Amino acid sequence: MHVEKNVCESLLGTLLMNEKSKDTYKARQDLQNMNIRPHLWLIKKNNRFYQPHARYSFKPVDRERFCQFIREVRLPDGFGSNFKKKVLSSNSNIIGLKSHDYHILMHRLLPIGVQAGLPTDVSSTIIDLCTLFKKICARSLCVEDMRNAQKEVVKILCNLELIFPPAFFDIMVHLVMHLPEEAILGGPVHMRWMYPFERYMKKLKSYIRNVAKPEGSIAEGYVADEALTFCSMYLEGMQTKFNRLDRNADDGIPKRQLHVFSSQCRPISKTTVPRLCEKAKKSLEWFVLDNCDEIKDYKS
Repeated sequence: MHVEKNVCESLLGTLLMNEKSKDTYKARQDLQNMNIRPHLWLIKKNNRFYQPHARYSFKPVDRERFCQFIREVRLPDGFGSNFKKKVLSSNSNIIGLKSHDYHILMHRLLPIGVQAGLPTDVSSTIIDLCTLFKKICARSLCVEDMRNAQKEVVKILCNLELIFPPAFFDIMVHLVMHLPEEAILGGPVHMRWMYPFERYMKKLKSYIRNVAKPEGSIAEGYVADEALTFCSMYLEGMQTKFNRLDRNADDGIPKRQLHVFSSQCRPISKTTVPRLCEKAKKSLEWFVLDNCDEIKDYKS
């Protein structure tokens, strides 16, 4: 999982050209020293050096479109963090991502977001890399599929070397080559990764009240939580963690009289009343009247 996180961090930083990017001034100087890709060499103008735009990074317009796409992503409850809080207000960068956020980006969002802003050969190579990680992290693995993935990863890395600068290929990118073999020897990855432990560590850190003695604070907080949980099993007539409803439960919502409005749910955000155009209003009125059983006797 840490290989996936580091590779996705380098890839996303290079696409967005932020502080995590591998396409730096020194990387461009390396290209000039190696006498390769002269169209990417630094350009000197008025005693200043400029980096020509590379085809493996987003243009400003495409970067804003990609960040807006990430901002508008809505995930199922408990599936991941709120990406809306990770995107800057200017839609120019994505910050504060955790390991599981990179996992979701690599598997679900990055293959979709790169298709509109990058050339076809670049986006297809990135999609192949994301698909490889998705295969390795599957709930069930087939040995034959992993052996085929061992051959595919060589082609993917070779295609990446034709696109990205040499500075992009650190030890983490190299370790991708060994992941299919590791999956064959160790079995499904979800039985060995650290996401549950890192999530539980966040809960333990919330027990800390004295930062000078974190271990003692965690021990006292854990014991107090266990004692209160045990006592709550014998409490009656009050809400406890054993009898309260889940946060997504919709019980207790009054039902409407009309059948077409019988399905009710609890809103999860601030209620807004949109204004409908005349065409949408007529379509909505037709749907209500056509599906309302209470007025079927009055239909001609």
